[in-house]
Amino acid sequence: MPVSVEELAVGDELIPVIKHMSLERMSRPLMAGSNPIHYDAAFAAKAGLPAPIATGVMSSAFLSEMLTRAFGVEWIRGGAMDVKFIRPIYAGDTVTAHGRITAKIEMGTGVHIALNIWCDTQRGEPVTVGTASVVLH
Repeated sequence: MPVSVEELAVGDELIPVIKHMSLERMSRPLMAGSNPIHYDAAFAAKAGLPAPIATGVMSSAFLSEMLTRAFGVEWIRGGAMDVKFIRPIYAGDTVTAHGRITAKIEMGTGVHIALNIWCDTQRGEPVTVGTASVVLH
């Protein structure tokens, strides 16, 4: 359930979203496209990888899910994010999406919320990092 704007403060962390990266999840056509590096262990091994790697769209989707849970329809209507993929996510990893409010600015059209967002693995390694913003009315 989305929180009210009055409850939000700079430094607050959003409720994280946690996902296990199974080969089943990674092999769905929407997530893998037609590239076997995302779902075929033998192909990934031939490419020198320890396991298939997730596409960037997956960690972006996890971040968007977290932001939707936090801000509801306002995120869907006009939220924005900018992310970089800095390390691979492997099949078998557990990925956690995080967000921390960095600014809360009152404007005539609503309250602008800025955040740092990131995903990390069970090893504590960041894999996706970036920023997000949303205007709450």
